[in-house]
Amino acid sequence: MSPRRVFEKELEDLRLEMIKMGNQVETLVANTIEAVTEQNKELAKQVIKSDDLIDEMEVEIEKKCVSLITHQQPIARDLRLIMSMLKSVTDMERIGDHCEDICTYSLTLEDGVWTKEIAYKRHIEKMATHVREMLSRTLDNFMQKDLDKLKEICQYDDKIDEEFTKIFKEITIEMSKNSDFVPSGAAYIMIVKYLERIADHITNIAEWLIYNLTGEL
Repeated sequence: MSPRRVFEKELEDLRLEMIKMGNQVETLVANTIEAVTEQNKELAKQVIKSDDLIDEMEVEIEKKCVSLITHQQPIARDLRLIMSMLKSVTDMERIGDHCEDICTYSLTLEDGVWTKEIAYKRHIEKMATHVREMLSRTLDNFMQKDLDKLKEICQYDDKIDEEFTKIFKEITIEMSKNSDFVPSGAAYIMIVKYLERIADHITNIAEWLIYNLTGEL
């Protein structure tokens, strides 16, 4: 097998590892949302334990990226792809960390059954759903390579920021009216803050995919 064919096979293996990690992160985000909105403490504990797997996957992909760069000396187009994957897995690992953070805070919540009748809970669930959809669309475009959709994802981050601001105000108002709610309110604020950070990392991934397609940072 020619050196180029060997390189192409290793690059394809790297793509598959990237997709596998993306699927794992997507599952982690979905489980995190369910753990919060269903107040499922056992699922929250599972998510916390699962983060180690994401860390291990990041390390393995980073090793393969470095190996390809040092041993195969890829041309500019291939190098962009490798660099975009190298940067993206770092953001995916951070998403895993934030899922762990969210679930850790969810274990401290003691404010009764989850209900959409309460505004901040309804809006947290809506924000979490938007973040999950944002991640799914980004990972889909790793293969589809749709530049316009990737740019739309980056712009959508502003909507997530607006939702965070709205929920933050709702929670702080409730905390000012009910001192017993303060501990849970503080936990909810951290949960939505980490959701907002997950959206930031998803935006980073979309931007790295744009870089791979255009060569523009």
